[in-house]
Amino acid sequence: MNRKIEYAGLVIALLVASGCVPAIPGKVLSNVDRSITFGMLNADPSAYKGKMVMVGGSIVKATNEKNGYTRLEVMQLPLDTDEEPITGDRSYGRFMVLCKGYLETKIFSPGRLVTVVGTAGEVQKGTVGKMPYEFPVIASTYLRLWRVPRRPIRFGFGIDYGPPPPWWYYPYPYYGPFWY
Repeated sequence: MNRKIEYAGLVIALLVASGCVPAIPGKVLSNVDRSITFGMLNADPSAYKGKMVMVGGSIVKATNEKNGYTRLEVMQLPLDTDEEPITGDRSYGRFMVLCKGYLETKIFSPGRLVTVVGTAGEVQKGTVGKMPYEFPVIASTYLRLWRVPRRPIRFGFGIDYGPPPPWWYYPYPYYGPFWY
């Protein structure tokens, strides 16, 4: 009987420990200069050229280029404690990510969230709409594409748990169990 309890305890401990794996490996994070924020990088990119930075955001556009790189245009979003971008209305601008090799642009599609660790480089001139824009460029050494949010779990009749349905579905912004 005690053996079964020990094995059950071991299994539970292993399951709990597996849930504590960091989203971005510590080996990657050890090289990042955490004192550099995206606001600082965007204000004066040349001052941070060659520094290892970490930024995240929402993909605006992905393009595979002839030179063997994939270029991502990303709208910056703040990162949470797991280094995942927080969706919302706060952004300090856009940046470009250069990734060596081919990335499938249907997977790295507009709206997907990414966290990038890489070396800050030169500024690239471009446009956002018709407005001229200077994009800080980051040469990616580590790129984390975050999962697409899951649909809410549905159980019973008229009860949900999870993120709220789209605004036209339910009139109040509320997270958690709700009725409709």
